[in-house]
Amino acid sequence: MKLLEDLMTKKTELQITPLIDVVFLLLIYFMVTASLIKKEADLSFMLPAKVDTPDPITLPIEVLIEVSEAGDILINGMVFGHQSNNLDDLINQLASYKEAADSSKSDLIVNILPDDKALHGRIVMVMDACAAAKVENMSFSMNM
Repeated sequence: MKLLEDLMTKKTELQITPLIDVVFLLLIYFMVTASLIKKEADLSFMLPAKVDTPDPITLPIEVLIEVSEAGDILINGMVFGHQSNNLDDLINQLASYKEAADSSKSDLIVNILPDDKALHGRIVMVMDACAAAKVENMSFSMNM
């Protein structure tokens, strides 16, 4: 009983020192972890002042004219001036290609592909038709 009386008469005291240590440790932990998280306002970036869009690339319109050994003139599989010296259909077709190229602001490139045994006079007629249709870019190719 004496023990009980001693406990009752004795004032109990609260130990604050360990409690303060724990509070300081928690404070340090939260400070360290909070500094690792970046805020959105802290992100540094520069917005471009003006976005330069490049001009669109215009591809040229390419036409392949084949001159066969028999004298046939073919554009993409269509036969023009079959054994005749009148190439008005060829001139009209080339003029329509030229108008299409001018309307799309691109170049018209005519590639002449003669057969090895084609007559030179027939090739000259094709070149004259290109000149009549005001075609400025012509080139020659060979079969390999």
